[in-house]
Amino acid sequence: MNTEDIAKAKLDKRSYKAVTLPNKLTVFMISDPETEKSAASLNVGVGAALDPKTHMGAAHFLEHMLFQGSGKYPKESEYMDYMSNHGGMCNAFTSLCETNYHFKCSNEAFEEGLDRIS
Repeated sequence: MNTEDIAKAKLDKRSYKAVTLPNKLTVFMISDPETEKSAASLNVGVGAALDPKTHMGAAHFLEHMLFQGSGKYPKESEYMDYMSNHGGMCNAFTSLCETNYHFKCSNEAFEEGLDRIS
């Protein structure tokens, strides 16, 4: 670490923490007391390259299922509407080797936002 990196680190008011959950999911958390929004991203190690030959496009199709509702939040587009109504946005993408889901919203709506994406 050089002098410039040390100076930047001292100015960084964020706190960082990595936790491994019992299901072996690793969570990396950053807390910034000055931000107006909260965000989360979930990366799954399955992408288009792992689609079965009989179901090409399955990973991308499943990516879109999040936006169609769930058992707890069954209304179509409810997830997207929630984020939009709380000053945020949500999106996802599928690459060859992974699928990523992410959102941002107001700090006050973050906990419920996490519940919706989970």
